[in-house]
Amino acid sequence: MGASDPSQDKKTHILQATTKILNEKGLQGFSFESVANEAGLSRQLIRYYFSDLDMLMAELSDYLGNVYRELIVSGIVDVGEVERLRFFLDFLFDLADGYSMPANLEAYDAMVAYSVGSEQVKDRLCAQYETLGQVISQELAIAHPELDSPSCEELSFLFVSMMHAHWSFVASLGYSREHSQVVRKAIDRLVESYIKDSPQSPRMKNPWSQNS
Repeated sequence: MGASDPSQDKKTHILQATTKILNEKGLQGFSFESVANEAGLSRQLIRYYFSDLDMLMAELSDYLGNVYRELIVSGIVDVGEVERLRFFLDFLFDLADGYSMPANLEAYDAMVAYSVGSEQVKDRLCAQYETLGQVISQELAIAHPELDSPSCEELSFLFVSMMHAHWSFVASLGYSREHSQVVRKAIDRLVESYIKDSPQSPRMKNPWSQNS
């Protein structure tokens, strides 16, 4: 087993400190100074690793995305191929037994709010959500071969949109996590509606294109 990279360890420590600040104080408490204080490091060292706040926030989105990815992959290995789609959907609404979502919803909500003024962060988040959408679309096609490709893509976009809106309600507006059951069951009904009566109206060529 190779030795850890001290530089990467320091960056991870800074990203963890940033996550804690965003979770507890939101964007109002986010600054180089607050991150330095939380991490127990100098402001100059924070800026050595992250030249500006946009860079810090963009790398935070990758860091948190990797946390989710690792949990999902480990869960998929355990549940096996047959239950894969259900596990994906359950996990992302914090309903998968034994696989709790990381406690960083407020940090994600803060990143989305921050992205309004940062193309770098916006592009990073959009890329992550699109990747998630592609995975969901593929899993829908495997679990429900009767669905055509446009239907799978639309459903994946609707799922990610509903997921993000739900967790924003929970993280920022104080709604209960118990509402996860409501949205999760609605997704199943939505999938069933596409299976029974696939939409015939004109569709977007690519629901995940920002400029369609």
